[in-house]
Amino acid sequence: MFRMLAIIFSLLIFGGSSSCRYIGSSFRKLDNGVSVVFVDTTETDTLLVVLCISSGNTDEVDKHGVANLLRYMFDKKLKESAAEDFVQYGSESNSYTGHDQSIYYLYGKIGNLKGFIKNLGTIHSSVTFSAEDLKDGKKATEQHSIEELRSDQNIMHYEARKSVYWHSNYGTRITGEPDDIRAITEEDVQNFKNRNYTNERTTVIVVGNVDKEQTLEEISRYFVSKGGVPADRVQEPPHHGSIARITKYSAQVSAPVVEMYWRAPNYRKQRNEARAAEIYVQYLKEAIQESLIGKEIVSSISFCDSFWNYDYGDICMTVTLHNEGGIQDVEEQIRSIIAEVKYIASNDITEEQAKKAAYEVRNAADVFKKDVEVADTVEWISKKVGAGYDFDFLKSHDEFVSKFDLKEVNEQGKEIFRKDPCVISVIKPMAKQSAD
Repeated sequence: MFRMLAIIFSLLIFGGSSSCRYIGSSFRKLDNGVSVVFVDTTETDTLLVVLCISSGNTDEVDKHGVANLLRYMFDKKLKESAAEDFVQYGSESNSYTGHDQSIYYLYGKIGNLKGFIKNLGTIHSSVTFSAEDLKDGKKATEQHSIEELRSDQNIMHYEARKSVYWHSNYGTRITGEPDDIRAITEEDVQNFKNRNYTNERTTVIVVGNVDKEQTLEEISRYFVSKGGVPADRVQEPPHHGSIARITKYSAQVSAPVVEMYWRAPNYRKQRNEARAAEIYVQYLKEAIQESLIGKEIVSSISFCDSFWNYDYGDICMTVTLHNEGGIQDVEEQIRSIIAEVKYIASNDITEEQAKKAAYEVRNAADVFKKDVEVADTVEWISKKVGAGYDFDFLKSHDEFVSKFDLKEVNEQGKEIFRKDPCVISVIKPMAKQSAD
């Protein structure tokens, strides 16, 4: 999704031009509690304004899907209030809700700036929702929830997350279940907004060649100061113990697909450990690809990690197995994969291997170089930072990764991967079910 957004920004905001360059950035914390990040570019006409709220489904109390429903309703109000600007300047908007953040994008021309800030601030500070707003929002989000459940791989992913994050909302679906969505009331939505859409949880990111002082004045004017404190995330206990196994037969796959989840540190609570672990995981991605595909154990491998989330961390390795052989081969292949991961993790990686991995991490993360396009900056902000924009930390990332401690990199890799994965989910082809 984030890569798609980056492409959209690249095409719609900058017309696909590579002449627009990132040239600097700065951070301000306003008296009203709002954090503001300016991303300066060489482009004189195009503009992107991102409203980041440090609130997602982890802040839901008893009804799930409220955060996503609010995101939909807020975004609709925003489109309605900015309709004239959209027509005048050909502007566009988008929005996203995650476990920890809700993000709203408005992109257009420099002439949009005052209108964008006014519309965002007014809705953020004082919007209310009618019964008709709620009805429309529930219909749309319920349909989205139902569509997600038509994919067996989505179902398995959600089941795995329930087991990995059994203790908190990190294991719940961001969209909510259809029954949960139907039960949400106007009061639920308004209370969630009042409790979580506060200035202390708000970051405004302005990408473009703008008058900073004037922009700060507009943000101070329209984002009315109100109560609220920074997000207090749930503290994560250790996993509950032995490997959780989830198996499903599906007509949607032609070969078995296996997901394995390992617990990992995260940047918000264990910065040094997570940075070392990120380097190790980058090394592991290439090492395991070469090993497993080279031995023809699997046909494809992909990794997904959550180092940059607030209070949880996991690494998911997804593998597609070869379809040859009997159904019992699946269990043997899974054992081989785990054994290979443990074997790799039992050996220290070299300085050269760590340098190569660190270079890849740094190359992907470094938005503070002048030759990086704004589209890449936007992708980094939306994917890696989100609502909890930690400006000083982001600036220090390059230096820290450059001066990695090899001993710590190896220690973190062994700490994670010498253990069995905490969850293994397997989707097997429906045609193979009778062979079990």
